[in-house]
Amino acid sequence: MGHPAKPTGADIASALGASHRNPVSTGAQGPPGLVQLRSELALRLQSDGGRPTDPTWTVRRVVPFRPAGWAELQEFAARLTAQGRSVSPAQLAALLVERGLAQLEEGVARDGDSALRTVVG
Repeated sequence: MGHPAKPTGADIASALGASHRNPVSTGAQGPPGLVQLRSELALRLQSDGGRPTDPTWTVRRVVPFRPAGWAELQEFAARLTAQGRSVSPAQLAALLVERGLAQLEEGVARDGDSALRTVVG
């Protein structure tokens, strides 16, 4: 009596009926949120010699922050940068705004404008 073979990623994908698979990074670990942010930023930020940026970010606006909020962005950007990818606090803020908007769109699609009232109080 032997042990059953350990299922492969392809076995799991097939059993779940997945139409495609995305590789998962097994590099440096950190809190799941930071690991996901680092992966997404690594895919999106490109450089033509200067600071890497997402080429789809073409609208620039001045956005005010609470000092504590900006300090948190600086801290997380520094942690992401220390993991090998240069990330500015503003780049991190832009990505977080995009993610928040996507969640808001899902909420509005599901719950209508009550989702908006939940966000703004």
